[in-house]
Amino acid sequence: MIPLIILTIISFDPSLWVASEIHHFYIELFAVILVSALAFYYILRARVLKDNFSLFVGIGFLISGLIDMLHVIISITLIENIDFLKYFIPQTWFAGRFFLSTMLLIAVVKYSYASKEEVEDEDLVNLDKQYDTDQKINSPKNPKKNKNKTIDNSILYIIILGVLASGIALSSLFLVFPASVLDDYSVHRPYEIPPLILFVLALFFFYKKRLYLKKDVLYKGIITYLVIDVFAQIIMSFSAVSFDTAHNLAHVIKDAGYFVNIIALALSSIHYTKNLKKSNALIRNQYVKVKEAEKMKDQFLNISAHELRTPIQPIIGLSGMLNEDFQNKKHVDMKEIETGVSIIYRNAKRLQKLTDDILDVTKIESNELKLDIGEFDLLDVISNTINDCTIDMEKKKENVLFVCKNDFNNKKNDDDKLKMSPKGHLVVKGDKNRITQVLSNLVNNAIKFTTKGSIAVTMEKKNNSEVVITVIDTGLGIDLEIMPYLFKKFVSNSFSGTGLGLYISKSIIEAHGGKIWAENNKDGNGATFSFSLPLKNNFIKTNETELKKNKSIIYSRKLKITDNDGEIADNL
Repeated sequence: MIPLIILTIISFDPSLWVASEIHHFYIELFAVILVSALAFYYILRARVLKDNFSLFVGIGFLISGLIDMLHVIISITLIENIDFLKYFIPQTWFAGRFFLSTMLLIAVVKYSYASKEEVEDEDLVNLDKQYDTDQKINSPKNPKKNKNKTIDNSILYIIILGVLASGIALSSLFLVFPASVLDDYSVHRPYEIPPLILFVLALFFFYKKRLYLKKDVLYKGIITYLVIDVFAQIIMSFSAVSFDTAHNLAHVIKDAGYFVNIIALALSSIHYTKNLKKSNALIRNQYVKVKEAEKMKDQFLNISAHELRTPIQPIIGLSGMLNEDFQNKKHVDMKEIETGVSIIYRNAKRLQKLTDDILDVTKIESNELKLDIGEFDLLDVISNTINDCTIDMEKKKENVLFVCKNDFNNKKNDDDKLKMSPKGHLVVKGDKNRITQVLSNLVNNAIKFTTKGSIAVTMEKKNNSEVVITVIDTGLGIDLEIMPYLFKKFVSNSFSGTGLGLYISKSIIEAHGGKIWAENNKDGNGATFSFSLPLKNNFIKTNETELKKNKSIIYSRKLKITDNDGEIADNL
C-alpha cells in the first residue's frame, strides 16, 4: 500500500504526466491483452474445478475486457474529437469497472468460503464455527435441485449485470450522463464512487470470510488486486481531463493489478498441477495397497475356511457318532469314548484359538487392545508354556529336545533391576496372559517346523535395560521371500495356520514397549525368534544365588526335569 499511497499523492498534480492520445491507446490495448488472458484462464479454471467463484471472476474480467476493447477502438477512431472523448472515456471506464466490481463482490459474498481443509493449520482457531455455519447455510436438502437453482441464479445475475454494463457502454456513444465529469469540484468523476464502494465491500467480505487464510496463492493475488483497484478508483476520481496525471496513473495501476492477478493465477495453476500429481501418485499407491489388501483378504478367507473346516469336521463327525450310539443304546467302549472326547476337545481348542486370533486382530486394528498389567513369574511362564505346547506333540517329534536356559552372564545386577522370589523365580510386570500368548505362538511355530534336533528357549538380561527371550529351533527356517513381511497379517509359509500369530505377537510386545524380530540361523538350520521386554524398574533383585543354581533346566520329551544336564544346555 505504501507505493500506492505515494502514487495517489503524485496524481494530485495534473500536469506532472500528460500523455498523448496514442499513448493512452497503447496502455489500454495492453490492458485488453492482460484482461483477456485473465478471463480465459479463470473461466477455464471454473470449468475444470466446477467453481462458481472462478466463473464469476472470469466473466467479470471478460465483460470488462470487451468494454475496454470498445473503449480502445472508439478512442483511436475518434482521437481528434476532444469533446467526445472527454465524456465517452470516463463513461465506458465506469461501465467496465462497475460490472467488474459487482461480479467480484458477488463472487466473494456468495460463492466462496474458507473450509478447514483449505487453510493453514495454525489458523483454525475460529474457523470451525464459520465453516459449520457456511455448511448449514449452503447444504441443500435436495442437492440436485439446489445445484440447478444455483446455476439459474448465476446466469440471471450475469445476464442482468451484463445487459446493464453493455447498455451503459453503448449509450456512451450517444449520451452524456448527468454529472459524468465535474470541472468545478475536486472529485471530477463522481461516477467512480459506486465501483469504489463495491471494491471496498468485496475487500471487506474477503477479510470477513477469512479467504486470505486459504493456502491457494490465487486468493493472495485477488486480495492484492482488490487493494490496487481501490486505489485506481480513488486516483481516477480526481482526473480533471483525459490523459492527465491521475488518468494515466489509474490506467497503469489497473494494468499492474491485472498483471499481479495473472502471476497469482499462474502460480496457483502450477501448485494445483503439483498437488494433482501428488494426489495421483497417492491414489496409485493406495490402489496398489488396496489390491494387496484384497489379495491378502482372499488368502485369509481361503485359509480361514480351511482352518475352520479342519477342526469342525472331526467335532461334528465324532460327536455325531457318539450321539447316535447313545440314542441307539449301543455298547460303547470307554477307550473309544475317551479317544473321541479327546479329539473333540483338541479340535474345539483349535477352533477357539482361531476365533481368538481373529478377535485379537480386530482389537489391534481398532486400537482397543488392552493389557492387564500385573506382576508374574517369567520363569514360570516359560516352563509352563513349554509344558503346555509339548503335551500334544506328534510322535514323530519325540526326538526333539527342549531346553530352557536363563543366562544373566553371572554379572552383578543393580538392586532395582532384578527380583527373585525365594524359589529363584524371576518376577516382572506386564500382562501375563498376553506374554504367554506370544511365547506360545513362537514355541508352537518352532514345533511345527522342527522334526528333529532341538528347540531352545533362552532368557538374557542386556545392559540392565531389557530382558530378551529367544526361541531357537533347528527346523526349516524362514522363507527369504516372506522375511520382509514376516510380522504382517496373513503372512505364512505353512500349509496350515492363518498367518495372524506373529502379527498379534508383534502388537502385544510393542504394547509392552518391547521389540520382536527374527532371523535364520547362521548354520542354515532353523530360525531364531526373539523379543525384548524393557526393565524400567520392573525387575528387582532379591536372591541371585537361586538364579545361579537354576541357571539351566532341561525338559525331555516326557517333561521330566533333570538337574545334572547343565553341560548339554550350555553346549546347545
